[in-house]
Amino acid sequence: MNYRIFFLPVFIFFSLSFSLAGNQLSDTVRRGPQLTDTNHTVQHSPDTIYSMLEFEELVVTATKTERDNFEIPSRISVINHEMLKLSSSGQIDDILRFTPGVNVNRGAGMYTQRPMVTVRGLSGDEQSRTLVLMNGVPLNTSDEGGVNWNRINHYDIEKVEVFKGPGSSLYGNNAMGGVINLITKTPSEPVEVFSGVGYGRYNTLRQDLNVRVRSEEGYYGALSQFYLQSDGYNSIPPEERTPHDRKRFLEEMGVSARLGYDQSKWLNWEIQYDVFRDKRGEGFQVFAPDGCYRNFNTNLIRGNLKGGDEKTSYNMNAYYQLENYYDINENMREGNYSRFDVDSDREDMGLLFNISRELGENNTLTGGFEYKRGSIKGGDYYQTEPYDTVYNEGVISSVAGYIQNEHSFMDDRVRLLGGLRLDRVTFSDGEYYSTDPWSTIPELTSNTWMKLSPRAGLRFNFIENFSAYLSWSHGFRASILDDLTRTGWMWVGPKYANPELEPESIVNYETGFDIYPTDHMKVSASAYLMQGEDFLYYVATDDSIYGRTIFRRENVTDVRVRGIETEIEFTPAKGISIMGGYSYNDSRIASFEERPGLEGNYLKYVPGHNASLSVFWENRLADFSVRSVYKGRQFGDDANQVKLDGYVTLDLVVSRTFQERYVVSLDVQNIFDNRYMETIDYMSPGRLITGRVELKF
Repeated sequence: MNYRIFFLPVFIFFSLSFSLAGNQLSDTVRRGPQLTDTNHTVQHSPDTIYSMLEFEELVVTATKTERDNFEIPSRISVINHEMLKLSSSGQIDDILRFTPGVNVNRGAGMYTQRPMVTVRGLSGDEQSRTLVLMNGVPLNTSDEGGVNWNRINHYDIEKVEVFKGPGSSLYGNNAMGGVINLITKTPSEPVEVFSGVGYGRYNTLRQDLNVRVRSEEGYYGALSQFYLQSDGYNSIPPEERTPHDRKRFLEEMGVSARLGYDQSKWLNWEIQYDVFRDKRGEGFQVFAPDGCYRNFNTNLIRGNLKGGDEKTSYNMNAYYQLENYYDINENMREGNYSRFDVDSDREDMGLLFNISRELGENNTLTGGFEYKRGSIKGGDYYQTEPYDTVYNEGVISSVAGYIQNEHSFMDDRVRLLGGLRLDRVTFSDGEYYSTDPWSTIPELTSNTWMKLSPRAGLRFNFIENFSAYLSWSHGFRASILDDLTRTGWMWVGPKYANPELEPESIVNYETGFDIYPTDHMKVSASAYLMQGEDFLYYVATDDSIYGRTIFRRENVTDVRVRGIETEIEFTPAKGISIMGGYSYNDSRIASFEERPGLEGNYLKYVPGHNASLSVFWENRLADFSVRSVYKGRQFGDDANQVKLDGYVTLDLVVSRTFQERYVVSLDVQNIFDNRYMETIDYMSPGRLITGRVELKF
């Protein structure tokens, strides 16, 4: 491993030397005007769909600098505002299903408690292996690594950037599979008002209000609010239902407020405050008035400073997120009733600073530092005999610094990128208390780990309308607090905490190309091989409780992931856009000494094949979108004994605008009412039909 430590600093040194020699940057391979300004707000022409392929949008997630997609030696997918507007009005992760290489697990539709969105086959039930950002601020919680996709209002989102492959050289922990960055809308008009109300199947009601204002002096404000409630459906297959199975229901609301100023050279600022409240029924009731349900009540505060000139720019974010997780869990087994309530506070905070400097017309140096801290204080409180209490708390923090150099030469026909990041991750303040008669309770000792994440890539633009790249990168993920601190019951059964867990890591080798056969067509393809070490898996111990073996997370597994992704975008005529994508993943356990019977098995909840096809059509009468996705067979367990069949869904959206202010739409998700199962437990809600009326001015 030592060669990695020396390779990247040498690479960066020689890149800097080339830049000081004065190689000149050429724009000969640029494809046209830029559509994204420095505030990342896309300015579309009236013929937006027709021009989607003529000009590439700027992206920021892959390098933390504004770059055209074809300048980056990585695979980036962008979902812009027009694609969001013409897609089904579901949650933002529903729209991500159509992106090659992205796996969305939302088995109960909008009623899913904690949807999972993962990139490139790194286990579909581990959200913490994919980092999710909003305006550059991480949304993953440190306690269980998840992201509450339900609280993201997709009417707030201007575009989504999906950086595929390890991004730890810039983003550190959680970015071992990829990075998804949600970029919100910035007010551009003196006054913008949007309101809407929709009603659909299962007595589902959604109401939205967005107000954005901007002054001539550069001050702006944005306020968005949504409310969603639904009576729900019974997610248990009919042949498996018990007298206690009920409809899953939901009620949620969110408010987001932002104030900012963006007319200064060096001191632009923005302040954001988000509130989310929900109540989500789990479809099971014995004695509790509302049965089993969960709350993910969340507060987020973010402050941002940024600025710069023609050569230098900086960006700094400070954030604090508190998620109060509350769960009522009751059960009836063989006539015995039990109930426990979960009440946990999950805190995450951090300070992120990034600065970029052009050292010449052909060289950009980027660096920064980060401090992040996450904590958990919570417990399981049993309401039935023996009235146990299981309490845990702990802190995981990280300090990191990184450097990246981008260098172009040969008239910009070749671009080199090298990056290196060092993370110091610390677990501390662990505390555990349980009245339950566990055989052994491990001592929650403090621990510290160091992780180095290098990255290198080349982009070639020698041939007109053709671009190719090669990349090599390293990613890692430190353990979640739940596995470091909590002894208790999980889906696998009883489990011990393990404060000794090392970070898991992965190395990615990748190549890809983009070709433009015509002015209105783009074809992209990528192939990659990832090799992972020290992956976290549950391993049986020699202890037991109530006759059941106690498990413990260990760094024991090596994995291998091979895959390809292809995507075609085509605009055959004005107002019409066709998009298709396909991805293949072969994600397997390569070695597992403690459980050799699992070697060669597929990682669970990772489909081998995914495909999608979308048609967007804007015309004077109405706007149409038809989108279909195929998700191949996957396995619901490590032993690959539980098979989940593949499925196909087809969505339709039809909308009509009247007098440029009023919009009436019909949204049909899952037209053919395919009641597929995306997990081993729950059946999907099937067809959802929603009518909607919107007003904007």
